[in-house]
Amino acid sequence: MVHFCIFGGHEGQLSGDKRVYITVFGGCELKQPTLAKRIMERRRSQAVGLPTSRNSFFITLFGGTSIKIPTLAEEFLDLRDALRSGLLTMEDWDSAMAQVGTESLSLGSFTAFGGFGEELPSEEEEVEGLALNRHLGHISDSAGRTLEFGVGRSGSHRAAILRRALSDQGAIPATA
Repeated sequence: MVHFCIFGGHEGQLSGDKRVYITVFGGCELKQPTLAKRIMERRRSQAVGLPTSRNSFFITLFGGTSIKIPTLAEEFLDLRDALRSGLLTMEDWDSAMAQVGTESLSLGSFTAFGGFGEELPSEEEEVEGLALNRHLGHISDSAGRTLEFGVGRSGSHRAAILRRALSDQGAIPATA
């Protein structure tokens, strides 16, 4: 599937069904799915015999394309909700981390007179997301303090901090 953004801007979710993104004289900001969503998508793909890799190609001319990694609050809430609903177990998550957590999305790009990049959320976005969700009661104070250690980190550090925060909130046993 092809997604065009010409003489304008687009903000959305990086989707597995869209394979080619074309941005000309504009800006495109796409949010990467959370780890929990990637694990569930991988599982669905394996169940129906589809390829599990997410290959996307970006053509950017005279514009900018940015892939944003989800905030820690978004990662935490999606994982907690998937565990609570029974869509994932911690055993599923732990085994999938070896594949999904370490693999990067397969991204190819051609950029001329513009920019293309993948970026972590800013410290301000992370802190605001955590503060708001703590205020609303979605994230406990102890889990929030643990998640604060993940600000500015990527890869396996973020995954380990997410797991520890789930334990701090009581979503999983501390010994799991």
